[in-house]
Amino acid sequence: MIYTNTNSSFPDQVVPESVKNSVEYGYQVGQAIEGEWFRNTRNAGFSYATNFNNYHRLRLYARGEQPVQKYKDELSINGDLSYLNLDWQPVPVIPKFVDIVVNGMSSRNYELKAFANDPVSLEKRTKYATNILDDINQAKYQEAVKNILGLDITKSPKMDEKPKNVEDLGVHMQLDYKQSIEVAEEEAINYVLDWNKYPLISKRVNYDLTVLGIGAVKTNFNLSEGVTVDYVDPASLVYSYTKDPNFEDIYYVGEVKPVSLPSIKMQFPHLSDEELETYSSTKSLKELYSDSYGENDFEKSLLKDKISKMTNEELSNKYDIGKETVRKKVKKMTKNFQHKFV
Repeated sequence: MIYTNTNSSFPDQVVPESVKNSVEYGYQVGQAIEGEWFRNTRNAGFSYATNFNNYHRLRLYARGEQPVQKYKDELSINGDLSYLNLDWQPVPVIPKFVDIVVNGMSSRNYELKAFANDPVSLEKRTKYATNILDDINQAKYQEAVKNILGLDITKSPKMDEKPKNVEDLGVHMQLDYKQSIEVAEEEAINYVLDWNKYPLISKRVNYDLTVLGIGAVKTNFNLSEGVTVDYVDPASLVYSYTKDPNFEDIYYVGEVKPVSLPSIKMQFPHLSDEELETYSSTKSLKELYSDSYGENDFEKSLLKDKISKMTNEELSNKYDIGKETVRKKVKKMTKNFQHKFV
């Protein structure tokens, strides 16, 4: 049995890895996340809906489309606006400043630099620098041997301009020296970013940072598309409490989005057609429906039967209640379900 702290809805984190890898542990973590963001557990409010509405309001202001009712309330006399002849369309001042900030952030071009720090690459880099340093220290001797014997005994590879002192060597190693693996890494990363149209994603993230104060992207990998870089709407984010502005101390992070079965198949190719069919069947929906909603066992049982395609008349006969009562209860909980998950 997995122990859950009474002061937290999350299961105990000080457990063996075998327990954390179990389905039961993951299910409890998922329920705790749902409780934090989609239910009013511990009087925390519906955090997801609150964030969604707040970000929507900020975006309206950034586009100059904010509601004007509060301006009308300030200028009206006991709600009467009949004596005013005003154009209530907001003056689009804020969008201009938002565009200036976003364009300023997007115009900062950064060049990607890869630096190999594995033991083999470090050994090659050290040997290369040591050979050049030896040539610098033995320059006169090597020149004399070349003039007398006609032999080139320099250790460093041929280059247009060789460093003449230690300072030049430091500059050369920083600006000119590049191993093949580093070049390959830079080309691969730049190709992935270009393939995913990262400049457009970056501009959207800069806009979110300016307007909402938070921006997010995520990387993913599947056998069909390879490495992908996707924009994430901050209004769709769920994450644990954090004190770090870069979110480096979070326990979990997720994105709420509708996912089609083909997308699930691409991300988890090991799933069989039978398993995918169970995810799309009414059985899994019934379990989600009944576990997430219903104030008591009666309502949960009623929802299960309703999703099982029972008519209101059949439900009325089974539970000995009026058909109108069945209709109202089902309509109420169906509305709640759509509000949260659609």
